[in-house]
Amino acid sequence: MTVILPAAAPTIITGMRISIGIAWLVIVAAEMLVGGTGIGYYVWNEWNNLDLASVIFSILMIGIVGMILDSAFGLLSRRLAYAE
Repeated sequence: MTVILPAAAPTIITGMRISIGIAWLVIVAAEMLVGGTGIGYYVWNEWNNLDLASVIFSILMIGIVGMILDSAFGLLSRRLAYAE
């Protein structure tokens, strides 16, 4: 356990980094379709109300949160990487 986990940690974190991006996309899309709450529902509701300023702002917020999540996992990945 003490040898396997440190060797596998960079690969595990890379998989989590990819998964969090896909999960964020799916969560927002699902909120648009069936939600009653959440940022996806808000974007869809504002689109139907023709409030494009709110839609653009919301899309920017979705992108910023996605970038923050990706950066956090990227930082974690760099910290766990080992030199060959």
